Amino acid sequence: MSKIKIGVIGAGSISSAVHLPLLSCIEDVTIEFLADTRNPTTLAESYDTMPIQIDDISSLPECDLALLAIPVGVKEDYVKEFSKRDCYIFTEKPFALNLETHQSFLNLTNKITCNYMRLYYNTTHQINDIISSNLLGPIKEMTITEGGIIRKTGRAKNSYQSDPKLSGGGFLAESACHTFSQLDFLFNDITLDNATVLWEDNFDVESIATLSVNDKNSFKINYTGTMIKHVEPSTTIIFENNKLQYNHLDPESSFTLSSLTSDSELSLEKQNYFASNFAQAYYLKWKDFLTKISNSEELNVNKETSIMTTKLINDIIESGGKK
Repeated sequence: MSKIKIGVIGAGSISSAVHLPLLSCIEDVTIEFLADTRNPTTLAESYDTMPIQIDDISSLPECDLALLAIPVGVKEDYVKEFSKRDCYIFTEKPFALNLETHQSFLNLTNKITCNYMRLYYNTTHQINDIISSNLLGPIKEMTITEGGIIRKTGRAKNSYQSDPKLSGGGFLAESACHTFSQLDFLFNDITLDNATVLWEDNFDVESIATLSVNDKNSFKINYTGTMIKHVEPSTTIIFENNKLQYNHLDPESSFTLSSLTSDSELSLEKQNYFASNFAQAYYLKWKDFLTKISNSEELNVNKETSIMTTKLINDIIESGGKK
């Protein structure tokens, strides 16, 4: 089988630290070029590939798959260009600035995915097994807390993360998107009931929301995401007789099961079939997408790009008063 030719667009930290090292170790791919609006020659030479300083998007070389490791605010023209070429597209998160843009991308191509790599965590699959087994009965309520004091520490003034039009906003686009993609993996239908959002310089810095899971067993999810105060990231699930707690941000988090009617508590044995660290999660995401390409599988792009994630963020922002 011929190798899949990958064009990497974006020579920032995510490409240099994760994507390029990873792709260089996968046998069935070749890195055709590395393109950026700034000259990427030094990084490209490290991977023996062609450097391109982007001037005209339409002049970028041909490839089988385009990796868009670029800010979400400049993604649209690249999606249009590589959709027109009928290329596969692998994008970094968040997928789109809003639901309308998200749907417009899917109208352009059915060969696209988004790097929501937490779907490959051991913890994500273990909680899915626990819920789907119904051993603890139906879920009564779920609480998710995440974040911590982040603000703009470590962000240069010229970083895309300092510009909400490039980054997509604050905590919701930067962090909550991963958590919502995990919820999309676990449940079929989630809607927003209500939300309050705290804004700072056009960045959402804290969101408190109530979501409804509208599956056969309906229940509420109480969500808090913040970048302005200390919190311990955790997910708590209340079943009829038990409470289950774990850290959804940690691929190797312990699961603690407590009785609601006594003081008994136990730790569940960890699964180790998927990713136990971040690098493995990125690898498994890439291998899954590349396997689908090799097998010419029809992609479920609503799931591949988690349109539910974009909808929840869109709805929270609108409910929270962002115009």
